[in-house]
Amino acid sequence: MHPKQIPLNLTDEKQPYTYDEALKEAGFGRAQISLTILCGFCLMASANESMGVGIILPASQCDLELDLSRKGLVGGAVFLGVMISTYYWGYQTDIQGRHAVLRKTLLAATSCSLVACFVNNFHLLLALRFLVGLFIAAPGSTGIVYLGEFCPAKYRGQMISYACAIAGFGFFYVAAMAWWILSYDWSISITNNFTIRPWRLLFVVNALPGFISGLLLCFYPETPRFLLEQGRCDEALDVFRWIHRHNKGADSPFEVHSLKSESHPPEVPNQQPALLQKLRNQITPLMKFPHSISLLVCSFQTVSVYGTYGGLGIWYPQIMNLVFSTQGPTESAICSIIQLNRTSTTTMDPADSSTCDDTIRPETYIYTLILGALVGTYTLLISILLSRFGEKTLIYANLIAAGGVGVILQYVTHTYVAAILFCVEITVAAVSIILVRSMQVSLFPTRVKGTAVSLTALIGRVGQLISNVVTGVLIVQHCTLTLYFIASLLFISAALNALLQQ
Repeated sequence: MHPKQIPLNLTDEKQPYTYDEALKEAGFGRAQISLTILCGFCLMASANESMGVGIILPASQCDLELDLSRKGLVGGAVFLGVMISTYYWGYQTDIQGRHAVLRKTLLAATSCSLVACFVNNFHLLLALRFLVGLFIAAPGSTGIVYLGEFCPAKYRGQMISYACAIAGFGFFYVAAMAWWILSYDWSISITNNFTIRPWRLLFVVNALPGFISGLLLCFYPETPRFLLEQGRCDEALDVFRWIHRHNKGADSPFEVHSLKSESHPPEVPNQQPALLQKLRNQITPLMKFPHSISLLVCSFQTVSVYGTYGGLGIWYPQIMNLVFSTQGPTESAICSIIQLNRTSTTTMDPADSSTCDDTIRPETYIYTLILGALVGTYTLLISILLSRFGEKTLIYANLIAAGGVGVILQYVTHTYVAAILFCVEITVAAVSIILVRSMQVSLFPTRVKGTAVSLTALIGRVGQLISNVVTGVLIVQHCTLTLYFIASLLFISAALNALLQQ
């Protein structure tokens, strides 16, 4: 009698792991935490370059002969550069990779900022700020995609919010460094037409987070999701091993030995230029339902919050400096105080040293510090709330709150309370940007995720550019109308949020 034969199971080998399964095996811990801090500094670099100029402009207005319109142009130059290059960097993010784009653009933007601190000509400064905008567009959106693809879905929104909280403290960082540096009144004459004064150092200080991030990225890998989409499974597996080693230690075995490729079939060659064909292939899926609805709604929401955060945020130090320079009563509505100072603001000759005043009042630093602290702290709070509520619910709450504060602001007759309400409106709008971007990570497929995030950011930057250029003039001439218009955009964005399907 023959012993019972046990058939060999030739298919007993484990099937290749998918991206989500491998990420789960790699664990969550120190790798994601360090990446969150790093990406937070990447986002801070973008915020510093975009918003830090808000303090530099009033401090440099006499040296560079800047009136309100020129200030709007210098502030808007960064946003114009961002607007022009945002979609291109989104495309490059999906083609070259998240890591390569982040590292190159951060170091390039830093270089332009360092050169700007030696500029003594308005037009050259305008050109350099435009170049900074061209490069700094990438970290603002690519940093979120980069971090999100290292985090399991359960923690993704929360970790993105933590990174954005670090960026939010960029306001605090900029204001604190400006208060420290501008508190000294010294000058070094290099030539008859060129003098180094403290405000020039702010370009260097604001660029430091980007420089440090660009260097540290040399020690971090590309995202495993991107590598899998490129069919580079062995490299993706090495990245998963890197995540596992940092989270669980080198002694812990990693059970994943093969990965399922997520690469797409090669494109059919045609007679169109390769670049244009690839751009078309990236954007075509976004034009189809339901992604087209998501793209339109996210774009309008981004315009609204960027216009509030960018327009009011970059002019906030100038507005506060104007408000606290008044000799009139402090128990007046903020628009009344701005109108009271309208004549002195619009008629001051920055080229006349006898009438030009580039002094920044202590209250301006204090409330800008409060703004930075609020943005960072509120973003941390949102990160905690994301574990209990979804992005969509929090977007509703934030947009309605920001619009409501904008309306209430018209009726407050105490200067200090109005200054705080300004802080709250800008803060809530800033956090809404984070929530909209975070939701986009789950709304759009991986293959076009970077393109979608960058495209909505591009459209939002158009609104930010327009808002930045005109807000300074409009808020002086038509303060009430300007604030009501911004509040209306926020309310409409809240209503459109119902169309988004997570």
